[in-house]
Amino acid sequence: MAISDTDALGFERRLSALEERSTSLATKQDLANLRADVMSIKADLIKWFIGTQIALAALIIYLLQ
Repeated sequence: MAISDTDALGFERRLSALEERSTSLATKQDLANLRADVMSIKADLIKWFIGTQIALAALIIYLLQ
């Protein structure tokens, strides 16, 4: 069973498409870095949320007096 030229070209085209796609996939290190960034942003958002709530509570208490 011999492989024709058109079959070989189709295979090479699919192989090059897979190689192209594999360069854009995330590695474990990429995912670990992303997770660290998300956790850092989460901590910053929690700090801002708590600070804003305290300031808002102080403003409400001041306005009610």
